[in-house]
Amino acid sequence: MLSPTPVVPATHSTTPKATSPSQSPLQSGSIEFFSNLTVRVSSPQSALTKAAGIAYSIGGYVAFSSSTNSSATAVLRVPASEYQNALSQVEAIGNVTNSIATSNDVTIKYTDMNATLQSLLAERDAFLKLLNQSTSLNATIVIEGYLQGVNAQINSVQSEILQTRRLIDYATITATFSRAAVKTPLGLKVIASPLTGVTPLSVTFRAFEKGGVPGYIVNYNFGDGTAAQGEALIHTYTKAGDYNTTISVTDSSGNVKTSWVMIHASGAPVGFDLAGFTNLAANLFFSVIQGIVEVAIVVIPITLVAALVLVVIAPIRSRLRSIKASNGKAA
Repeated sequence: MLSPTPVVPATHSTTPKATSPSQSPLQSGSIEFFSNLTVRVSSPQSALTKAAGIAYSIGGYVAFSSSTNSSATAVLRVPASEYQNALSQVEAIGNVTNSIATSNDVTIKYTDMNATLQSLLAERDAFLKLLNQSTSLNATIVIEGYLQGVNAQINSVQSEILQTRRLIDYATITATFSRAAVKTPLGLKVIASPLTGVTPLSVTFRAFEKGGVPGYIVNYNFGDGTAAQGEALIHTYTKAGDYNTTISVTDSSGNVKTSWVMIHASGAPVGFDLAGFTNLAANLFFSVIQGIVEVAIVVIPITLVAALVLVVIAPIRSRLRSIKASNGKAA
């Protein structure tokens, strides 16, 4: 117990009275709003700039932001009254791939914290009154120790009230912007061999797909009333004619690309034309000899070339002309 000594003026300073945030009127229904978005965009850095502009334009601010080459994150604090408006604008920046929205009713919590604060303030006032009446050094030290503890609790509760009030007044939107993959258009290239020939003509087809969304289906319409499916296959044309073969590829997203290949199938020869064969052989032989001469001009002296022409080429050419004339008369 404190000794009943005369009261003397205190030589120490007293702790100033703190202002309570509970002095502001408590709204009916205190709710915190939170949203987490993942948005695909072409440029994460540009999207981050747009998101910040949205927050500032409605009286909010950017609480946190970060960016890399492939993504960017922004934590926006916007006035609760503009929460839905801001959320719609951020979603419109790109393609939203994930969205989570939550709310937290802190009405009871907020009321309890204010009640706790009022109790601590009353307790502090009581200690201050005792401190002013204290005339004993030991008692003063003890009272000041209690005051320090109460003031620490007051500061903690006030900080929590202010933080809660901030979350009530300003909704939180956390947006993560990721770079969208650049899609290559669906492409199709078809190789067919041979393109012409005598029936029965077997043609090998090979389709090469690229782009689009993997998971391809390749369909063939051979133009002769038959069809097949597959990337690589062989088809035989049994009748002579020109066939416009249609090849189409469909990817897993339903995109379609089409290509065409013209196949010419001719009928098999019926008979043997001796005259035509002779003319063909003669022309072929003359072409070979002429090629030899052209090469010889480069590799051997000109005099030897002239001699070769007079001795070898001229008689052969004369003979070939005679054969052609005979074949013409026979025809």
